[in-house]
Amino acid sequence: MNYGIILAAGNGVRLGIKDPIKPLVLVKNKPIFLHSLIVFTQNKNIDEIVLVVNKKYHNQYLKYLTKFVKPIHVVDGSNVARHLSLSLAVQFFQNEKHLQSNDVIVTHDAARINVSNELINLSIQVAKKYGCASTVLPLYDSLCEINNKSVYLDRANKYLVQTPQTFQFKYWKNVSSSRTTTDLFTYLNLQVTKRNLVIGSWNNFKITNKKDLENL
Repeated sequence: MNYGIILAAGNGVRLGIKDPIKPLVLVKNKPIFLHSLIVFTQNKNIDEIVLVVNKKYHNQYLKYLTKFVKPIHVVDGSNVARHLSLSLAVQFFQNEKHLQSNDVIVTHDAARINVSNELINLSIQVAKKYGCASTVLPLYDSLCEINNKSVYLDRANKYLVQTPQTFQFKYWKNVSSSRTTTDLFTYLNLQVTKRNLVIGSWNNFKITNKKDLENL
């Protein structure tokens, strides 16, 4: 089975909008979270979906979920950290679906509204073959680190991380409560290799600030 987790509980502080929270901001007449959720519901390889929401606005999410046939389970997320929201979603699937070790879990940030079926399918394919998959973009610009002096870094083998990030459930045993991170591979203590990378798209950018909204 392939399960999708849409993480849509964030406040979006960097967006500079307090009400509504970022996942509920309208983009092209739909709230941000709904764009990626629609793609996941239409994907033939995704069996069921958990939508992780901000508890305070729980009912506002629900009013958009009346027309879907595929099962969508709504779970209240954490106000503290993204990885805690992810844990709550996986825990739901553990309790309700009795996950098997080779079941695949596809995680996605709802703020990336242009996720494609191709990316989801490639992510599942790679995770089934190699156990996990991370969507990335190669770096093309020069990189520098500024401490006491500017140091230019070698950009070879360096990538920007996007979502979906995907894993077989057997790797959930690697979770450590001491890790606080937004990156799935770091949270699960998984090794990044070229074989488990999926090349993403610049179109799959994350809505972070008001400028991102202006460019849509």
